[in-house]
Amino acid sequence: MGRAGLMLVMGLAVAFGYIGANLRDSGEALTVSQVGYYKYSFARNLARLGINRHLRYVDRGATPPTSATFESGSYTISTTSVGDTLTIVSTGTYAESSYVMRAKLLFTPKPFPMADAAVGIRAEPAELNFSGKAWVDGRNYSADGSTLIGSGDKPGVTVMNATDSANIYNSGGSNITGSPQVSTDASATDPGPFIPEYEQSAHYVFNTPGVVSGNYTFGSAPNPVIVVCNTGSADTSFSIKFTGDIVGYGILAINGNVKFGGGFRWYGLVIAYGMNNVITFEAAGTPEIVGALMVAGNEGASLTLRGTGDGGKVKYSSDALDNARRIGRLLYYSVIEWYE
Repeated sequence: MGRAGLMLVMGLAVAFGYIGANLRDSGEALTVSQVGYYKYSFARNLARLGINRHLRYVDRGATPPTSATFESGSYTISTTSVGDTLTIVSTGTYAESSYVMRAKLLFTPKPFPMADAAVGIRAEPAELNFSGKAWVDGRNYSADGSTLIGSGDKPGVTVMNATDSANIYNSGGSNITGSPQVSTDASATDPGPFIPEYEQSAHYVFNTPGVVSGNYTFGSAPNPVIVVCNTGSADTSFSIKFTGDIVGYGILAINGNVKFGGGFRWYGLVIAYGMNNVITFEAAGTPEIVGALMVAGNEGASLTLRGTGDGGKVKYSSDALDNARRIGRLLYYSVIEWYE
């Protein structure tokens, strides 16, 4: 091989070596790029997973976790609530990659049977019987029932027609306070059609007669709940008896006879949806409903309010009713912003 041939071979060797080195570098760069994109995508998916999981918990009315791990990655959640708006910030992390995602939700209550009186009766003909010291007060109280607001007063009782209005006025007499004491409102909402959803969404259900006693709290002011007592009306003495220091917030739906005693307090809406409901405020303690009591529009349904001793009260409160509207399981949310 001559000098020229040797130079050619050496030149080709250098050229192929250079090309091979570039190919190796390109392959390594491509691998690094692919791995980096995988880490980035995984972190982004974890951030999205965090928001979707948080929304599922919210939809179920449960308390969402603020962090979680998944396939060697993790996400963390922080939230800010202002009025009916919730801002969620989710940070997904995988290896050395992280991704931040933000969503803003607007929570809206579902339709709610807003009461237009301390006691609203939607049945026709209406039958409301007073026995002893059971007081009905349509003046507008604060959410805890301690003070009068000074505005927004309602009738003590509303019914569907003038005949029932006159009968209940005569029956209630001085047991009813309101502006006026008894009123007619044929356009008022019937709570009956809402009962199936309340039964399905209930946090607590009592289906058998018995006594609920001791120190117990159903929900809280910022987190109201739904309690359903569906025991029928076969027991002429009582089906459910609440006694002791029991406090509840939200919606209490009753089918049957119920006794309230001791330090029982319910803040929100109480619905009697059976045919023959008897609600008794016992002598022991000072039981109280702050919000409103409604009777569903079942034809022939009746309600008897009994009070013994110092009696019990039904106090109208627009604030307590507004809180009851905001039960987590009765809210729906709209996504108004989503940033990735």
